[in-house]
Amino acid sequence: MSRRPDSEKFGRRDALRHGAALIGGAALAGLAPRAFAQDTARIRFGGYVESQEQLKQTLATLKAYTDGHPGVEIVPEFTSFSAFTDKLATEAAGGNAPDMFSVNVDLLGEYAQRGVLAPLNGYIPKPLDLSDYVDGAIKAGTLNGQLYAIPNDCIAPAITVKTAVFEETGVPLPDQMFTWEQLAETAVAISKAKGKRFWGLEDAGSNYIPCDVFLRARGKSMFTPERQFGFAREDMAEWFGYWARLRDAGGIPPGEVQALANGDDPALTGLISGRAAMFASLTDSFVGLQALTEDDLVLHMMPNGFQGGTLKQHHYTYAGNSTGLWTKSPHKDRMVDIIRFMHFEPAGIALYYRGSGMVPASKAGRAALGQEGTDSDRKIIAYIDLLQQDPAPPRYPGITGMSGMLRRANEAVAFGKLKPQEAADQFIGEAKARL
Repeated sequence: MSRRPDSEKFGRRDALRHGAALIGGAALAGLAPRAFAQDTARIRFGGYVESQEQLKQTLATLKAYTDGHPGVEIVPEFTSFSAFTDKLATEAAGGNAPDMFSVNVDLLGEYAQRGVLAPLNGYIPKPLDLSDYVDGAIKAGTLNGQLYAIPNDCIAPAITVKTAVFEETGVPLPDQMFTWEQLAETAVAISKAKGKRFWGLEDAGSNYIPCDVFLRARGKSMFTPERQFGFAREDMAEWFGYWARLRDAGGIPPGEVQALANGDDPALTGLISGRAAMFASLTDSFVGLQALTEDDLVLHMMPNGFQGGTLKQHHYTYAGNSTGLWTKSPHKDRMVDIIRFMHFEPAGIALYYRGSGMVPASKAGRAALGQEGTDSDRKIIAYIDLLQQDPAPPRYPGITGMSGMLRRANEAVAFGKLKPQEAADQFIGEAKARL
């Protein structure tokens, strides 16, 4: 497998792990339009990014805004998702949240209920017209009928596939509509064809989104629209059992190997480090993964059902990264104008989305990116458009920390400390305490 130089990969990891420390203290300042000519504002913009590419384009967009707006100073504080959520929890509890910050559907559910996020309905449709935005993205920023965040992107569950492995082994890649049993069979076949220290699929038992897709194929979901559990104990036990059986069959790595990849660093995934052919994740990681390898990657649906049952499209399209405003910030109008620049002004759109790995939630934005973006951008757009042919019900707000809870339970099964039923009880107990 072709690999990027180690020095380049280290630079990418360093930026993602320490982004807040590296760029948080460097403010962006510039000039402003006459509508805000008398304003001065120092705005902290906190958030998370999925790749070095997204970080680079986000900073360039904010720099372009401050270059045209006098008196405006933006202090960017971007890092990995887990580092950001820890920092936000501490700052929000201390009454010192960033003026504007990234949220996903789970963060929104928590911080909107706590009164940290300001309602934004008054800014719709002017100056922010969201009329052609994907419905699932709008719902990801909405709680109890109130809009609390503007969707920056449009993402969906997917399996990222290294096609060269399938070509090399002769193992056929399943059709887009296939079963969880077929995924297991394919993973085991790849592992057998490649031999020791290579596996067909990374262990996704710790991943919240594949788990939700799995549950929906069983007629359940991780959460209900009312933010309650949408599954039973036996559903979660079957989730951990699926990965335990696949682990025993050799289709995914053993616990001690998979533990090396459990983190925010895409370079540590088996897909990039050369020990797996498939990686279940989200589309917003695709550009970052492709940038780390010269091998061709493609997006494929996760399974949509089980053997003997009905296959139905369960992949929701939603916003993985939205921007909300701190209730106590005195700069709300200015921050809405920053969002307007990022989403609706041609110069801002070009900088924010092109090459960043983010796909706009707006139909017009996706069309423009499809014409002017990279091959990776076009692959994501084509995949999103495929899902929109038969839209699935939206992702429902849950709680933060889900991946950590799933990881602890799944790893306990992988290391022989818990049985799947016991892992289900542990996970449910942890998650229930957060609801």
